[in-house]
Amino acid sequence: MGRTMKLFQIGLRQIAKDGMLFVLIPAPFIVGLAFRFGIPLTNRLAEDMFSFSFSPWYGLVDGFLVMLTPLFAAMIAAFLMLEERDEDIGAFYQITPVEGYAYLTARIGVPMLWAFVSSLAVLSLFRLSELSWSTILSSSVISTLTGISMSMMVVSFAANRVEGLALSKLMGISFLGLFIVWFAPAPYSFFASFLPSFWVGKVIMDGTHIIAFALGLLSCAIWIAFFTRKFMRRI
Repeated sequence: MGRTMKLFQIGLRQIAKDGMLFVLIPAPFIVGLAFRFGIPLTNRLAEDMFSFSFSPWYGLVDGFLVMLTPLFAAMIAAFLMLEERDEDIGAFYQITPVEGYAYLTARIGVPMLWAFVSSLAVLSLFRLSELSWSTILSSSVISTLTGISMSMMVVSFAANRVEGLALSKLMGISFLGLFIVWFAPAPYSFFASFLPSFWVGKVIMDGTHIIAFALGLLSCAIWIAFFTRKFMRRI
């Protein structure tokens, strides 16, 4: 564990030197602040001018926010690993005690713990809809695990940082299930149940339910296992 934390600290120093990655650290709170005050203001203007309200979709906004927070951390972790791959540092780590899963823990696992805490904080501070603490907690868990799967997806398929930048745009797929929950009627919406974001949407829309939460964890586990296996074969 000591070696893993040491490697994590090295990663922090690398991030501090990279302006693009460093700005992603406070990004969830900046976005949350913008949502918390900008969307209600826009809603009031829409009500005054067009007699139209966005309030029925406030839960969707909260779901988007809780998923966006780990996604920023996933991008940081993925780009850091790809930068190390470009510089052949990642290959060096594979012959040290921090190879394999220990390396993944330092580069993805530990940052995602921070992402989980950030998700709790962002949703608690900036949510627009009435959410119980159990809903905030369960949606944050699923969204954090989704972030891990997206980070693993990028480093599994991208050969370098340039390819990673292109593949990172596919992270937007992780939001698809969330929107389907809101706009597609049941039972058709369940065609997207293989996406973890679908279960984030179900939890936020219907409240925490043990079956929905368990299925969300299962879908995340499948995605993480698939991409982790591919990554381990690659290295």
